[in-house]
Amino acid sequence: MKELLYQLWLGSCKGISTVKVHRLREFFGSFEAVYKVGMDDYSRVEGVGAEASLLNKNLDHARRILEDCDRLGIDIISYYDERYPRRLKEIDKAAPAQLYVKGKLPPVDNLLTIAIVGARRSSLYGNACADRIAQELTQAGAVVVSGMARGIDTAAHRGALKANGETIAVLGCGVDICYPPENEEIKKMIEAHGAVISELPPGEPPLASNFPARNRIISGISVATVMVEGKATSGSAITARFAMEQGRETFCVPGGIDKELSVGPHSLIRDGARLITSARDIITDLSFDYPELMVDVFLGDEAQERISAARTEKLPPEQRLIAKVLKPDFPTHIDEICHKTGIETAVVNQCLLMLEINGIVVSLPGRQYILSNK
Repeated sequence: MKELLYQLWLGSCKGISTVKVHRLREFFGSFEAVYKVGMDDYSRVEGVGAEASLLNKNLDHARRILEDCDRLGIDIISYYDERYPRRLKEIDKAAPAQLYVKGKLPPVDNLLTIAIVGARRSSLYGNACADRIAQELTQAGAVVVSGMARGIDTAAHRGALKANGETIAVLGCGVDICYPPENEEIKKMIEAHGAVISELPPGEPPLASNFPARNRIISGISVATVMVEGKATSGSAITARFAMEQGRETFCVPGGIDKELSVGPHSLIRDGARLITSARDIITDLSFDYPELMVDVFLGDEAQERISAARTEKLPPEQRLIAKVLKPDFPTHIDEICHKTGIETAVVNQCLLMLEINGIVVSLPGRQYILSNK
């Protein structure tokens, strides 16, 4: 625990980047040694120099991080811990010095982890593609990785959860913070069926400057990245390009040639990303490079049977009542659902989210809902 305390102290020193953290630890052999030496010793480390912040030996901030993590049930996985994902270490010397984890991080190095990223202001088409591909990948034994942002990210996580699989959300803030706020229920579901992770300590807000590094983690922890909608310079396009730079496979879902959200995927396809229209395309391509990770590819009738079985499990009374008033071919507004069931709006909202996650209902624009016909 002392070594971790000293590591957190070093990471909080102003001017000490992740690269410098690794260099200092490599040079002195341990974080305790880094803490105990003086300025003359620091000056001997190439690329570090005499950083004045290293002279501040106060450990209060590092102790607060440890106390917060203990109180909030957050695990800390150091770069030097055997549990740290090997794939993430492979990207470069800027791999996070530690990961904060809420939930249980799956053994990603032994699994087919596939990132699905895309536009925040996505279309119904994009959301449907992300949902379906995530669902199929999960049924094939893969673990879906995304960033829990609005739009495509949320659709990808929901698709994985519908298939009763594990999913990983990588945040650009502390794992104790839900961003965006409306994804609170999704976040809880991910924590229960996978993990929410970040390189940032508890309490760190979702600043714009945090997201480039978060995008590198998304692609770095995954064997492949799938882009579904986005502009050419969007964060999702940057994540996909990170994957290319990291030597990871990159796939893109095509869209209409007149759609602004198709520019990003089409640009990546021109630069070498593979065009895909289903999870089968991804699995087939990856099976040559990762045969040992192929668990149970059932993307045909068996997959549909499993999805249907998950939907027909006995529902809680309120969810069952809501499902009864919905129709597959006629949208029903949430106000009408509340009126017909006599259930309060807040409870209806929670139930609809759970029904959508389980693939029983589909949400439409204008807070309208239909029964899924799958």
